[in-house]
Amino acid sequence: MTKEEVIEKLIEQVNHNMDTFIGILGILLAAFLYFQWRLSQSQLNKLREEIEKQIRVKYHLDKINKIEQIDNTLIQLVLTNLRSVTNRMLFDSESYTNVSLTDKAINIIGYLSVLKNQEIKSTDFIKEIGNVFMMINGWCNRSTKNSLGEPTKMYLYRIYVDLTRKEDWKKVDGYNVAIENLKDTIRSLENFQYIDLDINEHN
Repeated sequence: MTKEEVIEKLIEQVNHNMDTFIGILGILLAAFLYFQWRLSQSQLNKLREEIEKQIRVKYHLDKINKIEQIDNTLIQLVLTNLRSVTNRMLFDSESYTNVSLTDKAINIIGYLSVLKNQEIKSTDFIKEIGNVFMMINGWCNRSTKNSLGEPTKMYLYRIYVDLTRKEDWKKVDGYNVAIENLKDTIRSLENFQYIDLDINEHN
């Protein structure tokens, strides 16, 4: 083997060893960067958790969530009771008296006062109250003995006034349509012509 061949052989061996070294170094560098990223990600996660914890403690978020749960439970309970009252009025129309109508109207007013300014996802309760007006009108037309006394008229009017004060019901989905339907219902009832359907529009 000539001198030149020996030198060429050595150069090839060095190049091969260098490639191997660079490959190993690349693997080690990639591993280092990966573990550094994992460490950084872990630190970021811990920092985020700590910030969330401090915010939760400072602003009492756990208590707020519990209060919201209580509010939602109260809303559902009131809506259930309101539905119970309106359903009973619909099914007991044969036994209506001015006294019983006044008592039921006061109950409805009380439930509406609790529901004001609450987020409500359905306007069914407004439709049910419209049905009550219809049934009372039917009761009045059934006999000449059935007529609304002044106290009863006043409380039924109060129900309408409370329902149509829009600023109290702006969180109720579909409110505007439901109220227009209620107005259309009452407008057609002869025994409720005394109600000013646009009373809250005058204010």
